[in-house]
Amino acid sequence: MGKKRMQGLYTVEFALVGLVLFVLLFGVLEMGRLYFTVNALNEVVRRGARLAAVCTVTDEDIRQRAIFNAAGTGGVGESQLVRGLETADVKLSYLDENGLPVSAPSTTDFSKIRYVRLVIDQFSFSLLIPGFGGGVTLPTFRAILPRESLGYDGATEVPTRC
Repeated sequence: MGKKRMQGLYTVEFALVGLVLFVLLFGVLEMGRLYFTVNALNEVVRRGARLAAVCTVTDEDIRQRAIFNAAGTGGVGESQLVRGLETADVKLSYLDENGLPVSAPSTTDFSKIRYVRLVIDQFSFSLLIPGFGGGVTLPTFRAILPRESLGYDGATEVPTRC
């Protein structure tokens, strides 16, 4: 082959190999983001269940603090750690000894509450790779812990601060 016919060959080869290389590179980065998000959501439900077990049932900041935000913002907002996670996505419930939800836990006798449950369901992980739009719906994340003090020290009827 002559030199004249080979001039564009390197450009074509780089375009083909570069495309595969960049797809693999961005795929690895997205898998790392996905792995981080799954671990962060596991930590959110664990942390939230722990907070619910030791804080009063009337504490509005449990879900806010569970998603790694500062307390005192009225219980609403988006997580600063996990993109797209809001306090509305975090479902907190108090359970009796049979595992059934306690209705109106703030007005009920606290001795009926045996467990706390925190659930994140149908969380959508959005991909950042252009052209591969859409997202992935992650499985349900759930943590159930036995209740502890529920914010009371046992000696007085005054709740402790969480």
